[in-house]
Amino acid sequence: MPWLLRPLLAMLTLAVAATLPIGASRAETKAATSPASEPRTLLRQAKTWGYQLTELVFSDLDRSPYDVLVVDLGSGNGSWGLKATEIARLKRKPDGSRRVVLAYNNIGEAEDYRAYWRKEWTKKPPAWLGAGNARWQGDHRVRHWHPEWRSLVFGSRQSMVGHAIALGFDGVYMDRVDIWQFWCGERPSTFEDMATFVADISAWAKAQKPGFLIVPQNAEELLQNPAYRAAIDGVGKEDFIYGDRGNDVANYDTRVERAEALLRLARVDGLPVLAIEYARDPASQARAREHHGRLGSVLYFGPRSLAYLGQAGKPRPNDRDSEPYHAARGPLGCNAE
Repeated sequence: MPWLLRPLLAMLTLAVAATLPIGASRAETKAATSPASEPRTLLRQAKTWGYQLTELVFSDLDRSPYDVLVVDLGSGNGSWGLKATEIARLKRKPDGSRRVVLAYNNIGEAEDYRAYWRKEWTKKPPAWLGAGNARWQGDHRVRHWHPEWRSLVFGSRQSMVGHAIALGFDGVYMDRVDIWQFWCGERPSTFEDMATFVADISAWAKAQKPGFLIVPQNAEELLQNPAYRAAIDGVGKEDFIYGDRGNDVANYDTRVERAEALLRLARVDGLPVLAIEYARDPASQARAREHHGRLGSVLYFGPRSLAYLGQAGKPRPNDRDSEPYHAARGPLGCNAE
């Protein structure tokens, strides 16, 4: 090693060691400074993941063994949600190894319990705000191409993604990326608008924090866009094998085959797929494990309410079966069949 680089490497090692728990072993320090500890590498190597959005209890999350944790971002102004110190602690699993922690945020619906929400929008909604989601109280569909909504999602420290970066999350897990389907009648370019939206979020976030992870959920039809695939670090997928017509009712074969073909594009590019099934019947779970095992997905079984980790918690009303499935538009956008 050139002697000029040795002081720089020493400084980097000390800086990383300062983020480790007090008393961290030499092996832990060495692992944290290696390329294998980078969030993107860890995400690609993950074997397990967990997903909880409400009723968060830090001690329960801290004890969980998952390689990847997706938890709610919080209010956006610190009035509720996990603290930066707790997020830093969650990056260590109980065995001391590194864990990836992603912040859930909804980029296709506005939620009236976030800091950005204004009471007057209920009676006088802004141009970008659409109808409410009857299934999830407090959620409202948004016109995702609108500059004002985009600025609430990213572009400043006060934005949702900016807040996730400031708190120390490894990345964001973005929901309702599939909202583009609802606006085809109003705006034919909504499919392309969503691909651009995600790519712009990624470019801005990675400029603020190199290595920051972008993981959209569902909307696998967007994977046909190479620029979209280049902008993301993984894909979340709900209800792959079960769930379109009930938590333990198998999806139509054509639906599964279509999703499988599209998600194959992610796998070819080395993008991991984090799959969640809400099935509870042991036979359904066994079939799902076999299918996802063949595909190489990282599989998690959870409650549809996402109010607790695993499925051993007290049932919640939102654990019931999903809304009836409506087939997505063609895979190339609003004008495709």
